[in-house]
Amino acid sequence: MVSVDEVRRFKPDPAVYAHLRHRLESEPGDTWLISSNAFDVIGARYAGLHAAWVRRSPEAPFDPWGIEPDLTVTDLEALAERLG
Repeated sequence: MVSVDEVRRFKPDPAVYAHLRHRLESEPGDTWLISSNAFDVIGARYAGLHAAWVRRSPEAPFDPWGIEPDLTVTDLEALAERLG
């Protein structure tokens, strides 16, 4: 588990996503963030990560400001099926 407590910043601060990549020893294009919070997804995409938005309610807006998630799913089971 990776926590923002270690960097004392909060999403969508780019330092949070850099910390995630550092801890995972991964490149941005090889790293996924999964969240039901659109701001988390937007921050991850802006930082160059892949991101999946778990849209728990069909009425939930994404408000992407021009940034879209790589995947949109309704639950984690659907995410697992999509990522195979």
